[in-house]
Amino acid sequence: MSAIHHDTEAVHLSETQLVPATEVTAAPTALQTAASASIAPNERIDLLDFTREALEQYFIEQGDKAFRARQIFRWIYKQGVTDIAEMTDLSRAMREHLLEFATISSLEVVRVMDSIDGTKKILFRLKDGAQVEAVLIPIGRRITLCISSQVGCALGCRFCYTATMGPGRNLTIAEYMGQFLGSARLLPEGKTITNVVFMGMGEPLINFQNLIGTLSILTDELGPKLGARRLTVSTAGLCPQILKLGETFPVRLALSLHATTDAQRDQIMPINQRYNLKALFDTLRTFQKLPTQQSLPVTLEYTLIQDINDSPEDAKRLIKLSRSVRSKINLIPYNEHPGAPYKRPSQEAIAEFLRILQVSGVLATERQTRGDDILAACGQLALDGEAKKIRRPLPPR
Repeated sequence: MSAIHHDTEAVHLSETQLVPATEVTAAPTALQTAASASIAPNERIDLLDFTREALEQYFIEQGDKAFRARQIFRWIYKQGVTDIAEMTDLSRAMREHLLEFATISSLEVVRVMDSIDGTKKILFRLKDGAQVEAVLIPIGRRITLCISSQVGCALGCRFCYTATMGPGRNLTIAEYMGQFLGSARLLPEGKTITNVVFMGMGEPLINFQNLIGTLSILTDELGPKLGARRLTVSTAGLCPQILKLGETFPVRLALSLHATTDAQRDQIMPINQRYNLKALFDTLRTFQKLPTQQSLPVTLEYTLIQDINDSPEDAKRLIKLSRSVRSKINLIPYNEHPGAPYKRPSQEAIAEFLRILQVSGVLATERQTRGDDILAACGQLALDGEAKKIRRPLPPR
């Protein structure tokens, strides 16, 4: 029998979070308000809130030259400068002028936890006192940063630790970039972040405008200069925003699927009551026809939960779903957390599920658990204090 229990609780989201992305009229971002000529006395703009194009426009509107923005971008993202006074190719008068109305913020690092596998979980404190977590994951020559998009999350996925925090707020572009820059400073000299995945706390596509601004900075040739294919946005399945993302940016998409029937998904992911499996896969097929996406598979993220979605029948349904779009399947054995309502399947059950997928010919891999000893693995990010060790059985030979 299924371990799913009936629960009619719906996800609580404001209308501006789930209307079609083309209709979203969120409050102006910091870069939009800063680009106006009216700055309140003693209020300083945060240069991390600007894309290069927005910063160029800002300087033009202030009667200055666009190349000032390019100079500042190089100092921040190439030289790692956090103090405007150190931007020595700007005149002293220009630096003094900038210091009057601009700043380069940095997030306070509250705690860094180190896993035995090299993963680092970083707790950042934001300007308003709220806190978010990011995770640095070294694998061979690649260093991936898992970045948060919101303080908490409103989507209420039953298996996700972040959901226990409840709804929070969107992060600003400066807070996105603060996580990136603050994490990069923790790396050994000569090491750099090579990949960024928007899979941390919160739903990235609810924070659409600031997500796009952050992607623009990360790929800017004068910024971190990451290739768009090295950036992955994971979503629980906000269909209108998925299409808008595909129209806007050539980023990789990961869908948090985690179930093969609407009955299952309704119970563990309340967002499915708004956008069900048919709507999701219709959206993915349209998404993959967009010019930015025609050569890219969608990653179907599937968390294996004992007695919920780990049966052979689930595997067969997952194969069918996978074949309906260009995709690859990433199996994620459930990462337990304090108070977790579910259990991780046995290693034998995980191996059998993966075998069924691979024998069918679909592309499927098991995500190797990283950082679960410090609650840094997939689905484990939340502000709970110290992590507890979770010991895993060795896989069968």
